[in-house]
Amino acid sequence: MRPLLVLDGSRVDWRRTSLRMAMYFFGVVVLALGIVIQTESGLGVASLTCFADALSRISGVTLGTMVSATYIAYVFVQLVLLGREFQPRILLEIGFSVMIGMFTDVFSAVIPIHPAALPERVATMLLSLCLTSFGVSLVVNMGVVPNAPDGLVQVIAEKMRKRFGDVKVVFDSIHVAVALALTLAVLGTVGGFGPTTVISALFLGRMINVMNRLFAARFTRAAFGDVPPLASGVAKAEGE
Repeated sequence: MRPLLVLDGSRVDWRRTSLRMAMYFFGVVVLALGIVIQTESGLGVASLTCFADALSRISGVTLGTMVSATYIAYVFVQLVLLGREFQPRILLEIGFSVMIGMFTDVFSAVIPIHPAALPERVATMLLSLCLTSFGVSLVVNMGVVPNAPDGLVQVIAEKMRKRFGDVKVVFDSIHVAVALALTLAVLGTVGGFGPTTVISALFLGRMINVMNRLFAARFTRAAFGDVPPLASGVAKAEGE
């Protein structure tokens, strides 16, 4: 993560700091929108929220509430992995978790997207993947605090010196497998799982890599000046 305030020498650059926070907030909104549109495609829930969806179906609690709860749990996993390297600032991810859950419930209530025909569903799914990957890329590269699951992926990627998107593919795949097993064991059905879940698990990380290549340098230049993107965003690990 980067320092919270953008500095120009020894002074705070409030213009860039404000722009950075605005871009970060926009990334959060786009991410929540992508999650909801992906769910509304009718082809399955997003890999990013499949575990929260499983718990929502089991408990009857709203998806947004369970997104917040599971994301907060990921913050504590980071605490375990980082140990003494854990930074108190990571606790800000709890605020992010509450915010993303709130936007998820709001968008779920107001977005009138219910495609019926298969071509419309596929188009909706592809749109949602683009929105989700763009939102994740923007949030991660602004370096305020990532969303909690991506914060966990970021910690793993940095420790393993691997690209963020590559680690995310593995993380999402395991995430989906565990959530599916839970749904089958408790409800006896696949719940909200479908083609979208599998596709997002396998390809969302790669799409984030593409978004990083297309936009990360522009994001960071606008927000920070001549500062390279975060290593977990676009840089390759040594030996790749």
